[in-house]
Amino acid sequence: MSYRTIFSCIVIVKLCIFSDLSGQRLSIETVTDTNRITIGDQINLTYKIHKSKGLNLSIPSFSGDLSDGIEIIGSPHIDSTKTKNGEKVLSVKMKITAFDTGTYVIPAQPFVINERTYSDTVYSKASLLTVVGVALDTTGTIRDIKGPKALPYTFIDFLPYILAFLVLVIIGLAILLFFRRQKIDVSGFKPVKSNEPPHITAFRELDKIKAQKLWQQKQVKEYYSRITYVIRWYISKRFAINALELTSYEILSHLKSLNLDQVNFGILENLLNLADMVKFAKGEPDPDENVTRLEQAYDFVKMTKLDQTHPENKPNEDQKNE
Repeated sequence: MSYRTIFSCIVIVKLCIFSDLSGQRLSIETVTDTNRITIGDQINLTYKIHKSKGLNLSIPSFSGDLSDGIEIIGSPHIDSTKTKNGEKVLSVKMKITAFDTGTYVIPAQPFVINERTYSDTVYSKASLLTVVGVALDTTGTIRDIKGPKALPYTFIDFLPYILAFLVLVIIGLAILLFFRRQKIDVSGFKPVKSNEPPHITAFRELDKIKAQKLWQQKQVKEYYSRITYVIRWYISKRFAINALELTSYEILSHLKSLNLDQVNFGILENLLNLADMVKFAKGEPDPDENVTRLEQAYDFVKMTKLDQTHPENKPNEDQKNE
């Protein structure tokens, strides 16, 4: 085949390619935030690609070093939009930096067109990037070292203080509850005879409460406080339990361990529970219940008192010492 024939074939192929490209449009614009940076600064490098609809284009793989001295940070971000005339605009954006001074070339990048009948490569425009060092202070002025930068406060920073506050609140409530429980007006309670059987003293004090008619005067809390104080005092003498310093639950637990008769235990449990509800939950029992609870206090003392006529029912040494 002669050179003239080969040349004719090449011309024909070129004409075919150009005829196929006649309706296609492609342009690449290279944009940087600035062409001059301080060493170590980061700027954006963007390739804006305008291409016709349907044109197949391969974008270069950007990674590592863009050129000798210019590094790519992270991965490029690719975005696309469309213009009103159907043209597609691709945006390939990446961050670059340099760690040495000098002037560097941002090289032209190949963008490959891939079509069924042909392929071609279009290059972006090369550009320059100047990297300068940090200006030195030649005045010789001595300056203080900058202090550490304050970090924003987080929930973890305040957690110890919150826990300390909650602990103080809990302790305060516990102390308040303790003194509230202990604060019982026992005016008029006078166990004057040390050798007097505890049930005699208890009956006398219950009689006083009955005569005072406290609940009829809207002093329901005072009424139950005095009844339970008398019963607690009686239990401390009769069963050698420090009932004045115990909660209702603790008193019932001690008496249960002593195998107290179930009827008497039930009477006491109902009385103490109702009294706690009135004192702490500010309950309002009906009048009949107020009368019944005082009668139950009498019954509890009557059914649990020591029978002085039978030696086997006499108190033990601990109870005598009381």
